Amino acid sequence: MKLSLRIAATRAEALRCQYLIAQIYNEEYEVLFSDDRYDLTAKIEPWPHRYLMGIIDGELACASGLYLRDTYVERFGDVREGDVRALVAEAGAGDRYGASPCREITKVVVHKRWRGRGLGRAILAAAHTVAFLEQQATAPPLVVFCAKLSIVRNLWDAIGVRSRTIKPFPFYKVHELYRTDADPMESRLVIPALDIPPRWYDLAVPGEYPLETLGGRR
Repeated sequence: MKLSLRIAATRAEALRCQYLIAQIYNEEYEVLFSDDRYDLTAKIEPWPHRYLMGIIDGELACASGLYLRDTYVERFGDVREGDVRALVAEAGAGDRYGASPCREITKVVVHKRWRGRGLGRAILAAAHTVAFLEQQATAPPLVVFCAKLSIVRNLWDAIGVRSRTIKPFPFYKVHELYRTDADPMESRLVIPALDIPPRWYDLAVPGEYPLETLGGRR
């Protein structure tokens, strides 16, 4: 089985991704999305700015979003620029990333019909490519995300992408069906040159790949 990867380039392709994301988040977490407003108490979140598509036999099987600015962890996670810069300096990457903006990988979803094949890991790996992260960037960006600790282990750790804890993520009603006290959320940082394996960072997108080479299963 092969997974075709491409960045949504048209409004129609972006809408396909939005439909899949909305379908899953509406049904499983009662979350809605908006282009021009957000209210985490009312369970309304902002749409991502860019989308990565994972297609099998013409069907959108999985997708990932990306915030290019106004990231979720900065808006809602009480993360300040100094928190990020301190981790970058601690890692010895201040010379390269001292003034880099943050972009955020978000809304990684898999169509229900395609679950159980490792597509979550596959699309997440592809979301860490230069093509997706750095398109139209004036400088190599830092990568942030927020997730439950179990998701960090099962996705980021599983594909070999290192992530660094910035701080615990505050509780909001929008996450009441997602997080638990036993499985809390954190804001995390990925420093691309240090934390993303070259096999993912340099992966060509668009491209078509056997699913197992992206961490998935036949």
